[in-house]
Amino acid sequence: MKILFVSDTYYPHTNGVYYFVCRIGPMLLAKGHEVAVIAPASSISPSKKKIDGLDVYGLPSVSLWLYPGLRLPLPFAQRSRIGMIIKRFKPDVIHIQDHFTICKAVVKLNRKLNIPIIATNHFLPENITVLFGGLLKQSIEKFLWKDFSRVFNQVKVVTTPSQTGVNIIRNRLHSEPVAISSGVNLEKFTSDRNTLLIKKKYSVPDKPILLYVGRLDPEKNIEEILQSVAMALKKIDFCFVVVGKGIRRDALEQLATKLGIAEEVIFTGFVPDEDLPFFYSLSKCFIIASTAELLSLATLQAMASGLPIIAVNAGALSELVRHEMNGYLYERGDFTSTVQYIVNVIGDDRHYESMSKRSVEYAHEHDISRTVEAFEKLYKVSAGP
Repeated sequence: MKILFVSDTYYPHTNGVYYFVCRIGPMLLAKGHEVAVIAPASSISPSKKKIDGLDVYGLPSVSLWLYPGLRLPLPFAQRSRIGMIIKRFKPDVIHIQDHFTICKAVVKLNRKLNIPIIATNHFLPENITVLFGGLLKQSIEKFLWKDFSRVFNQVKVVTTPSQTGVNIIRNRLHSEPVAISSGVNLEKFTSDRNTLLIKKKYSVPDKPILLYVGRLDPEKNIEEILQSVAMALKKIDFCFVVVGKGIRRDALEQLATKLGIAEEVIFTGFVPDEDLPFFYSLSKCFIIASTAELLSLATLQAMASGLPIIAVNAGALSELVRHEMNGYLYERGDFTSTVQYIVNVIGDDRHYESMSKRSVEYAHEHDISRTVEAFEKLYKVSAGP
């Protein structure tokens, strides 16, 4: 089959959509399918590049002021460029990843082309409106959801990475959405790795590590984690390692200094893919405070690597973390419980060992090979004989 992915965000902006496509795309390619991507180019000129082994057709775009890593596709000749790419590639099925500019244009063009379109929703308005408040926030979210319904109600099948995601969008669609996990590579993420070189490269001390991996952006609520870490450090010795980049990094480093824990917190910045698995292997616990997660790839990677998880009880995190089984769930703002959970896991090997085994067990339910098989079946059914 010929499968065309379409997204309004893509590499070098590394978010959930990019990681979804860059992982299942090559696996589909390895199974004999032809795969291509339409996404914003990294400049105002159109492009065609090989990224992760996939042909990526870039549409002219400009950088967004608030989030420099994101690109806004330029409207000039956009529809004709998309039409030309589709005409040349001749996809059997199109798989859109959002309801924004490029994907919207593809859906509109497809009224004449009649190619089966699958849509996967990775979107929560909180990821966009986190910097706003009051009536403005409500108005923007209402508009975004209305636009979502308008676009996604024109496709054949809608999927989303979790049952939480299904529950959120079900009433906004004419047909029942399908939950298909984004999946995790169980071979890549394991606990059995020699971490000496990574510790030396990133100056990680020889003590228990509490880990966070992800964007350092407002909706991730890392400020709350830092406050919990500051209180937990008064009870037990460990190091908090923060892996990732984002617009809040400077502010978070300043907060760590203000809390008096700068010496116990390491901000690694961007970490290349080949280094990332080692950070899970050298850590004893993973923590996440984001309230807008439709799955959380980083949490799945941590589970596959055998880490107990401490997570805020929000979004799909409650599907991944089973309280007191493979980790702990806490209510946002409950610093007392969060601190106790950190102490429990890092300070008690019995907690760590039992939760570690269960994390690995639960991660197997999200094996990425199952994800690829599920989408492969969906593509074949949608495309028909």
